Amino acid sequence: MTFISCKLENYPLILSAEIPDSLRLVIEKIQGYSYAELYEEKNIQGISLEDSLITVFDGIEKEKNSLDISYCYFFMAIVMGIAVQPTIKSYLPRETITGNTFQYLFQSLIYPQDNYQSNLNISFQNYQNYLGQYQALDEAVDVFENMLQVLESVKTREAILNILDDCFQGYAIFPGSQGRRELFDWWLLDVVPSVFCGRLPKSIHTLKGVDKMTKHITKIRNCFWKVVKNNQPQRNIDLEKQNLLLRFLAVDK
Repeated sequence: MTFISCKLENYPLILSAEIPDSLRLVIEKIQGYSYAELYEEKNIQGISLEDSLITVFDGIEKEKNSLDISYCYFFMAIVMGIAVQPTIKSYLPRETITGNTFQYLFQSLIYPQDNYQSNLNISFQNYQNYLGQYQALDEAVDVFENMLQVLESVKTREAILNILDDCFQGYAIFPGSQGRRELFDWWLLDVVPSVFCGRLPKSIHTLKGVDKMTKHITKIRNCFWKVVKNNQPQRNIDLEKQNLLLRFLAVDK
């Protein structure tokens, strides 16, 4: 297993002109700190990584109503799932749980709960023989389990914090200490403003390094179309949420 490090020198703030000034200022402030949790040794200023994450969440929530906040966190969970999926595939190449989880999340968003009975297997129970042996796999699986919690409004923020902890301080995306700050900056400067605007980020961090999102989105988009195809009749679909999701899954090349 190889992680290809890629430094993001002078990483730009994506969609800077489309986010509120208050959120942009929060992002710029948080970017200016150094974090012991990210294995930085210089200019540590006594602020924890979790406190900074919470400050960003507060900045997001200040600018959105409760419904839009839930969409924002939903999209953030999907992005982190895309980043983590290759880690799980490296240990369990034939698993189908991650794809099922994406389908389940899309299904739960666009179909009222009383209009379908999901038969998707979204449990890693059948892989218990593999769990507990590899930190990276355990933390990647934890990300997908927390993604399901994002659907419950009272657990959403805690679930996102758990996901980010597995990614930034754990091995869910890649092992070792190298590249932690670059990973955080990608989330802060690309993921946060993108999901705030209801879009996918321009790039994606995975086990193999940084890549364009366009190279990873096809499989995830196919999960959405499976949901639409397998859940007939179409009269039960929430068209507003479907359009919201379609806009999110439309990647700018």
